[in-house]
Amino acid sequence: MTVTVRRLLARTDLGLRLLSPLPDRAAPAVHPLDQPITWVAGTDLDDPTPFLTEGNVVLTTGRQFGDAIDADGYVSRLAAFGIRAIGFASGVIRDVPAELVDACEREAMPLFDVPYRTPFIAITRYVADLVTAEAHGRSVWAADAQRTISGAALRDNGLRSSVVELSRQLDRPVTLFDATGDALHAAPAPLDVHADVRRLLERGIPAAAPTDDGILLQTIGRGGELRGVLAVAGPLDHPAQSVVAGVVALAVMALEQRRSLAEASLALRNGAWHCLQDDNLALARHLAGHELPAGDIVVALIAPAAADRVPPDDASRASSPLGAILADPALDGLFTAREGSRIAVLLPAGDESSRDAPVTRDLAVRHGIHIGLSSPATIETVSRAATQAELALSRAAQTGGVARFDEVADAGFDAVLDTEAARSIAYALLRPIAEHDAAHRTALTTSLRTWLEHNGAWDPAASALSIHRHTLRKHILKIAELTGRDLSTARVRAELILALESTQ
Repeated sequence: MTVTVRRLLARTDLGLRLLSPLPDRAAPAVHPLDQPITWVAGTDLDDPTPFLTEGNVVLTTGRQFGDAIDADGYVSRLAAFGIRAIGFASGVIRDVPAELVDACEREAMPLFDVPYRTPFIAITRYVADLVTAEAHGRSVWAADAQRTISGAALRDNGLRSSVVELSRQLDRPVTLFDATGDALHAAPAPLDVHADVRRLLERGIPAAAPTDDGILLQTIGRGGELRGVLAVAGPLDHPAQSVVAGVVALAVMALEQRRSLAEASLALRNGAWHCLQDDNLALARHLAGHELPAGDIVVALIAPAAADRVPPDDASRASSPLGAILADPALDGLFTAREGSRIAVLLPAGDESSRDAPVTRDLAVRHGIHIGLSSPATIETVSRAATQAELALSRAAQTGGVARFDEVADAGFDAVLDTEAARSIAYALLRPIAEHDAAHRTALTTSLRTWLEHNGAWDPAASALSIHRHTLRKHILKIAELTGRDLSTARVRAELILALESTQ
């Protein structure tokens, strides 16, 4: 039971009597008589605060008060310092000054009379006994609480049970946040400190800090590898802090084990994904177990924006862009794998038949990412669907958000040509022709384009160019020489048509 001024005044054999009226008001939240006290000190100094600590009760004979009493200054100094009450020994030097009573009333400072028969040491000894008993009781409580919480940790879902038990022992809300800043477990309901938690996690260093609302935030894990944050509504005394520290230690082990299991599971799924792309379904099933879907699927490839790309080695970190996506609850129960700086997801085909399907739409908005979706496929045809998703992802990188392969197919080969890879190949193929035109002021590129547009027919193409057909023939032979290709074949002509289209 906390030692308070009210308990001190209730000790009838001491004969203490409250002198200062304490107004009945909403603030402060804790009544002045119910503030905890830590010690009792006797002093007649005009300003004893350098020799006291917050939570003390001051006992005085009033020797410091002369004829001109600055009661307001005296009381305001003690109140600002955190003194809980003033006891005045009336009749030793003087009676209680009326100015002191008025000043204590204005500051809502409890002022009580100490009768001549009551020595200060009796009050000090009584409070010391209470403080000692309280400290012993809190130590016993802390030990019992830690044993109870340790027992809760052995139950199924021990981490959640530990958080619930901690909340019960402290009789206040507790929330455990994961490495992404999302509430993992809470009792009774999540504390609204998400912004403060994410700021701590972004700093990446171990810390314990209170919020402006007095909620204690304690990081979990070591520097650079924070696993989460434990939030507890404060304030907490030392025994309560020791109990919280025990839960933090349990959380470190539990979250580290959780992370290790998640990484091992992801590694198996990564292997299964590569097997699916190699059409090795048997080995993929062996690696992924029951995580491979049975029905029709849509392959989704997810990539962060270019500015958010991370090295593959960092992708497993929950604080990284890929780690945050993998940890998103929207992907719970779905097969996910990591491929370099991208994530592959196997979605039920029925859920993702349109680009506005909830899973992909919400993911794209929430994380600011690009998503490419294949056409519906089966687990046996994942390799082809992955190629479709790759093309759709390229389109999504240009348009933003989510793109489907059907949109790519509807655009024809233009969608394939409008990529950096296609343009690079096209420029390499056409470079000898362009360099010849620049060096000799010829128009071989124009001749080639016109000739191909006329399906290789000499007379119509020459007429369109306003040159003789023999001149056009010389141009085409020169192009064949420069490119090292036989323009009489349909395949080479198709390549040149695509190259010209890609560079337009």
